[in-house]
Amino acid sequence: MKKDPVNPSSDSSLVEEARKTLVGAKDWLLEDASLMAAYWHDKMGYTEAWVDANWHLVLDEGHELAEELDEKEDAALLWLINHANNNPVPLEQCHVAGTDVEAGTYVCMACGHENKLESKQPLAPCEICHYGLMSSH
Repeated sequence: MKKDPVNPSSDSSLVEEARKTLVGAKDWLLEDASLMAAYWHDKMGYTEAWVDANWHLVLDEGHELAEELDEKEDAALLWLINHANNNPVPLEQCHVAGTDVEAGTYVCMACGHENKLESKQPLAPCEICHYGLMSSH
């Protein structure tokens, strides 16, 4: 088998072009990295300065913001559970075992058994499956 003739001048020019390309790529990457580092340094410096100057606002309003976020998360979770499970009765209209309820019929959300209460009392788990979520609807 014959090998292709080697052309040393074309090989050296290819190597030189590849070297220039790699040097250019390295310079471009380092320049971008330094720009990003400077941007985040400035951004974090500004954020730290704002928090340092307004720490009392952060502390005062932090509890209210956390409570608002908890309420929104609870509502979102309730909506998700109601829709993902196709609940026949929305969970916010159900009663949990242990809470005081009026006399009446409470339907178990797990097995559908009707649990009857004669007077106002704490709701007991289902008599059949012992599930603790009931509906009066």
